Amino acid sequence: MKIRLSEGNGGEEMQSLIREMRAAIGAAGKWKNTDNDSANIQLGNEQLFFTTDSYIASPIFFPGGDIGKIAACGTINDLAVTGAEPLGLSLSFVFEEGFDKESLNRILGSIASVSRETGIPIATGDTKVMEKGKLDGLIINTAGVGTGKRALDEPIRAGDKIIVSGGIGEHSIALLSKRFEFETDLQTDSKPLIGEMRAIRGMIKQAKDLTRGGLSAALNEMAGRNSIGMIINEPDIPIKRQVSSASELLGLEPLELACEGRLACACKPENANDVLKALKKFDPDASIIGEATEGKGAILKTRIGTRILHNPRGSLVPRIC
Repeated sequence: MKIRLSEGNGGEEMQSLIREMRAAIGAAGKWKNTDNDSANIQLGNEQLFFTTDSYIASPIFFPGGDIGKIAACGTINDLAVTGAEPLGLSLSFVFEEGFDKESLNRILGSIASVSRETGIPIATGDTKVMEKGKLDGLIINTAGVGTGKRALDEPIRAGDKIIVSGGIGEHSIALLSKRFEFETDLQTDSKPLIGEMRAIRGMIKQAKDLTRGGLSAALNEMAGRNSIGMIINEPDIPIKRQVSSASELLGLEPLELACEGRLACACKPENANDVLKALKKFDPDASIIGEATEGKGAILKTRIGTRILHNPRGSLVPRIC
């Protein structure tokens, strides 16, 4: 039997495959939260956090960034949203034979810029080359380690508030504007979320960056991991008009569009205003978008009624992160 994989596989299909792979590999020892953005293990008085990811993008350069920027930011963010202070990253490239040196220098410049901005070094790495035609450009793989006093894995309960740190979908639309050659003022939302997480870490229960599958995937994952429901108020979700217009033009669901510099988090009701105030210092579009409820799954409350906010299914937009 062949595995049914294609570019842009939806959230449910991929999560099912990951569960099968985990079962085949075996137990994760003393590591916890192995189904989260980064895993953690107790070392003395601190937690050690560990994550890895691979990045593909077409095109590799787009308004406001490139594949190198999203690789560096994405791995830093996977550590930050789980409670870590990142210590360092690894950086590995798989190149197609003949990859342009000028393009490589631009990508390395973007990675170096993120490293300098955050103070997080690139500690180790690797390179491989594949024959011409066997790979479209390049793949970047990164891993990251960090430490922290606690993992952000406190259970979410009914009544807890759900907050998003800024407008959604801007990374996807910026990249797709380059791919399909339509005009927009949008730029990728890619950025490290270290500042935001330092500001709110002590006030929240859990956080999730809105990468593959966007806000829909993140909220469904949080709901599933905590065996809760969510009521999300659609009018409160910050979406720029250009994102909505481009999504309609391309037949896409804005809530499923990947971001590379946005997070959703859950906190106790009494902390919600302080969390929102802290996040608005980084992005004025930060918003309380709903709350956790009894039950299962996420429900989207629109201006005309309610609908289930499904975990993305079928083919998502391929090669955007």
